[in-house]
Order: sequence, then structure tokens, then C-alpha cells
Amino acid sequence: MGRSVSNNNEIKSVDNSGLSEATREAMDLDANYTSGRSGAGIFGDSITEAIPRYIQSPCESVTQHGNSWIVLGRDRPASRASGYSGQGHTQASSIDMVVGRGAPVPTSDINVDPSFSNDAARIYISQKTDIDDNFRIVNGGMGSSHAKSGIGIKADAVRIIGTEGIKLVTRTSATNSKGGSVAPAGIELIAVNDEEGLQPMIKGDNMVEALAGLEEKIAKLSALVLNFLKSQATFNASIASHSHAGIATVGLVSVPLAISPSITLTPAGVQATLETAEAMVDNLKGRINMNINWHSMYLNPISSKYICSKYNKVN
Repeated sequence: MGRSVSNNNEIKSVDNSGLSEATREAMDLDANYTSGRSGAGIFGDSITEAIPRYIQSPCESVTQHGNSWIVLGRDRPASRASGYSGQGHTQASSIDMVVGRGAPVPTSDINVDPSFSNDAARIYISQKTDIDDNFRIVNGGMGSSHAKSGIGIKADAVRIIGTEGIKLVTRTSATNSKGGSVAPAGIELIAVNDEEGLQPMIKGDNMVEALAGLEEKIAKLSALVLNFLKSQATFNASIASHSHAGIATVGLVSVPLAISPSITLTPAGVQATLETAEAMVDNLKGRINMNINWHSMYLNPISSKYICSKYNKVN
């Protein structure tokens, strides 16, 4: 049947390629199906689609509807030999909620184990498991969890919505589910499952305080530079107009003699004075920008560009 829509990945709205050839031929000959009256899923009607056969362990209770599953059992991330169930451990009960076994293209004629990497979406809860290894998550700074309780959530897109807020909180008790002591631990945000370049977070209030202190030091340094420029401008003006007094002897008579400023020093002094004045103006502009624009824009809580988040906090 040819109903299809596509996005950037050219995903078909109806994909029966995983059905057996005999089933597809029977569907093509079924007038009710081809007309959409039956088995096509229109308006929530029953639908014919490929669903893999799940390999069930003896300890598991399985609830299935279509390709939606809830499995109550013991820790099992893959085959029946996997996990702590496969090793015969006690205290390893689990709940595996999964939709879309056998993704991306489920096939009806195959038997499948849980696949934490391929199944379309999953919420996995286990009393004892290696949760990071199950989902192939890098160690990060806190390392991986082994033989402890864990919950893993995986899908193409995961959204957590809190109408009145969301808290990600660690270490609410001094011991874990095994009775072991718990060291203080934080929260790691690891994009693309790549721990390279993982760094500590910055605390906003401390950053504001640090930048404000730096701003103060820059202002003091700027004031020192301005005072130096003023002194230099005075010195340059004096040098530019400086002349030497001399005495000329005419016969037996000494006559006071004024010597004109240097023809090379005067232009250079004038140029230096102009450049110093320009530097003073730039210095004043920088101080005004620092004190008014930069501070008000980035270090003022009421500014739209305030460096601290209005809503989100971290310790």
C-alpha cells in the first residue's frame, strides 16, 4: 500500500517491508485493506504491521499490545544470559517498558532479545544492573554504576516537563539501595556521549563577583594610565616650546642671547602632544564604556544580557 509522508530522513508513514511476502500479497488482494476500511489503522482501527517475536525468559511476565511491551522480570539488557538475571543473582528485579522492538525496520519472522541500542524507545528500571554499560554511556567524571539500582530512559527525543519546575537532585540519603555509603556526587551534562573536554560548571554569582573585582582593577589601572598621559602631555608641550638661553661675547661685552626651539623637536613635540591627547580621549571613552555600558549590560540583574540565568541555578 502506498500511503507515505517523508521528512529529512525519508521515513515512510507505512512500511510493510518487515512483513512476510505471503502476508504482503494477501494484504494487496484484500479489498477492505487496500480501501482503508479494515486493517489499515485509520482512525485508530486495527493495523497490520511487522512485530518481532520476543524471546521470553522463564522468570518474565510479558504484557504486549502491538509493538508495545511491558516485561516484568529480572535484570536483562540483552540475551537471556545477560545481566544479573543471567548470572543468577537475587535482588535484581526489573521492569522493561519498550516500544518499537527491532527498529528501525521490525521484521515479523525473527526472534529478538532486548536491544538497548536499537529498540525505538525504552524506560528500563532495575534493582541491580550496570546501567551505564547497558546504554553504552561513557564514564564521565563520576564513573559508571555497577551492580546497583538504575533507571535508564532512551528515545530519539526525550522531554521532561515540569509545570512548576524541575529539580535534578543527588544524594538525598547517606546510603544507596545496597546499604553502601554514598559520596557526594554531582550532575554531568555530556553531549554526544563524548567525555573529552568535560569541565566543571561556572557558578553565576561567583562569576559576577569575580568580573566586578576585575572591573575595579581595570578602572584603577585606567586611572593610572590617564594620570600618566596627563603628565606626559604637559612634558611634551614643555619640550616642544623649550628654548635655551645663552650669552654671546662681542668684544669685551657679554650679550644675553635667546636660542629658538629646535626645528626638529618642535614638530615632534606637537605631534606627541596630539597623540597623547587622543590617547586620553580613548582612555576616557573606555572608562565610560566599562562603567556604564559593560557593567550595566552584563553585571546588572535587570539587564536582558545579564550573565546569570534568570531561572536556572546550580551549586
